[in-house]
Amino acid sequence: MIKENNTICNLPPSKDYPIWSERLLRQRIAEDEKILDYLVFDEEYCVSASTIALYQFQNQPLWGKFKSAIFDSKCGIVLSGRSTKSHLTSFAQKCLFAGLEFQREFARQIGLAGHNVIATGRLAYFSTRSYNTSNLDWVALHQMADYQPLQNHMFVFKTVSISNNKYLFAYRNCSRHLTDKICNSLFFNHALYVLNSNHLEQNLGWRVRKFHGKSLIDQPANFHPHQSLANLSLKSIMTEVQDKKHLRYGNCLADFYELPQMTEAHKKAYYSSKRPDSLY
Repeated sequence: MIKENNTICNLPPSKDYPIWSERLLRQRIAEDEKILDYLVFDEEYCVSASTIALYQFQNQPLWGKFKSAIFDSKCGIVLSGRSTKSHLTSFAQKCLFAGLEFQREFARQIGLAGHNVIATGRLAYFSTRSYNTSNLDWVALHQMADYQPLQNHMFVFKTVSISNNKYLFAYRNCSRHLTDKICNSLFFNHALYVLNSNHLEQNLGWRVRKFHGKSLIDQPANFHPHQSLANLSLKSIMTEVQDKKHLRYGNCLADFYELPQMTEAHKKAYYSSKRPDSLY
């Protein structure tokens, strides 16, 4: 039975079920009655810090109706009629500061064309292929201590200790460049943490706690060499995102009315109408 205590892992014990994969999950919920005690049916599930792994079953739904399965240390094994893409989209829309558009702009400014991650600086959800393409499997890098490539584009991730449980989550049909994608994603999450921390400390006077965890996101060895991040500004990136959004609106307006000259006119009107940050 699922327990309410946050200090208890509500997943099957790792001594009995150390390894999980899409295939093993499908097999176990069909054949092993013990697993049924850990299943939760929740269409409104929200991705959170306790999310560990997400498997997609879009093409062949579990029991004919569940399109995704989520391993969550607090909730258990969550079966949902929503796709993994739907769950991560909801997370991005509800929780991300300025949404995915900010993440893409920030990635561009630090030179990462593809990083396969949705991150906050302390949470990092990684997709096994580019998340713009389709419904995919996801893994929470902040819950993982290590990973290992296997044959035939398979990868296995090892979790940190979760209430004295350690699991292996296997993924198939991964990108052949997944090792590089993981490194880039860990760096992206780290850079985002630095960006937010610098803004809070230098501009808002906050004191940001330094973390020394055991997951992949806390290991400096996982961050590839890079230029200094000190000159990056949270506000300047936000302004860039806002400007691009308004200019994109102008382009769409010009296309809709088939008046190309509206693009430049809208740009001039937008910049002229921007109120300066001033007390005067």
